[in-house]
Amino acid sequence: MSRELTAIRERVALGVRILAQQGVFPLALGHVSERVPGENLICILSGEVHDRGGTLDGIGLAEIVVINLEGELIEGEVKPPGERFIHTEIYRTRPEARSVVHAHPPIAVALSTAGQEVLPITARSFHFAPGVRIFSYHGQIDDPPAGAQVAATLGQNCALVLRGHGSVTVGESLEEACINTLTLEETARQQWIAAAFGAPRPLSVEGETKDDRSPWNTPGFYRAAWSYYCAQLTK
Repeated sequence: MSRELTAIRERVALGVRILAQQGVFPLALGHVSERVPGENLICILSGEVHDRGGTLDGIGLAEIVVINLEGELIEGEVKPPGERFIHTEIYRTRPEARSVVHAHPPIAVALSTAGQEVLPITARSFHFAPGVRIFSYHGQIDDPPAGAQVAATLGQNCALVLRGHGSVTVGESLEEACINTLTLEETARQQWIAAAFGAPRPLSVEGETKDDRSPWNTPGFYRAAWSYYCAQLTK
């Protein structure tokens, strides 16, 4: 195994542990992946953890497998997750994407069941403008055609909610994809709270360009936020 591949698998395992601690992987369900640069390969949390009812707080290299864009196991001793096609089909259509996360954030999912998109109501969620789309199918995304539909609905956005099911986020780094998941759930929670006082109103994007929408949507912010979440694992 190359040093680069080992480093990627270690990052994926760390991302899984962080998201599990932050409560968006209930019942040890969900997965993180990262693309291997210059290869049609991705490193992803195995599906074996889900099947055996394990926990994600101790995930390490052994639980991270390597698959190709057809979803076939290339390296590893355990099988990849059934919903790996969420990841493979997004990577096919988004060459800039380095990482994909499929999680189950409870409040964002709850809003989707009410037909409410998560809105850019805070500065940190500005890059979700004009709102996070809802994918209407609630079942498992366990074949390439279903994965392709998810990728098409996501489009060039960084987040999507699967109605009554979970979320999908994308980033140009693993840190960005994971933090987008946490920002999505944080925004959904704030939207829920705001609804007690009136109809939540999204921040205006009039006159803004895509690059200007969020001062938080920068590599520097993602590095700082990642350091914070890493520190939480040691407490």
